[in-house]
Amino acid sequence: MAKVSLPEDMQEHPQQTEQDAEIQNAGPFVTISREFGCYGFSLGLLLMEVLNDEADPSQTWKIYHKEILARLASETKTAADLLERERRAKPRPFLDFFRAFKRDRPPSGYAIRNRITTLIRGLAVEGHAIIIGQGGAGATADLPNGLSVRLEAPLDWRVKEAAFREGLTETEARLRVRAKERERAYLERVYAARYRRKPAFHLVYDCSVFTLAQIAQHVVYAMRMKGCV
Repeated sequence: MAKVSLPEDMQEHPQQTEQDAEIQNAGPFVTISREFGCYGFSLGLLLMEVLNDEADPSQTWKIYHKEILARLASETKTAADLLERERRAKPRPFLDFFRAFKRDRPPSGYAIRNRITTLIRGLAVEGHAIIIGQGGAGATADLPNGLSVRLEAPLDWRVKEAAFREGLTETEARLRVRAKERERAYLERVYAARYRRKPAFHLVYDCSVFTLAQIAQHVVYAMRMKGCV
């Protein structure tokens, strides 16, 4: 089966989630953004467990993280790690110019981010979705019935967590955290320019002050207050 380019795929699958009626009926959903060293996926798992304890069996909550990129890889017949690398890469005008003439070219970072936005919005509109990273907060900023969460912590705390989690020395962990921060810096600028909502998140937590269990309880409480559950 021939590989499908993202522009062609998006023409074949129009963005139905952009219809006003569907937007008004979006959610409920939660997006989780995090600094490297904070446990965004772990928080998502806790939230899923708490929310599903109270949810109707026909409306169970699901968590989405690498599944989004895996779906995109399946659509485009492109390796997920290549898509992730291109998603984070800065524009390369010379390479992107010649990319346009190649039928089997890997999609550009711009096209990848656009398609991921479409997928995320579809999940949010469908509802009962916990979306980790991928620019989810910005992609869903205009959708009702959702809550955006950001996890942060001081650098030294995140270095210690990374060292413990990955079995590194403190020096190795600090280098890793710094490298990941540089890697994410470009994407953060892209999303900040594209989605200009201020503040960028509904709730921001310091993971060095609150445990994940405490944050999960507070997020669920905030969702109740906001009418999401």
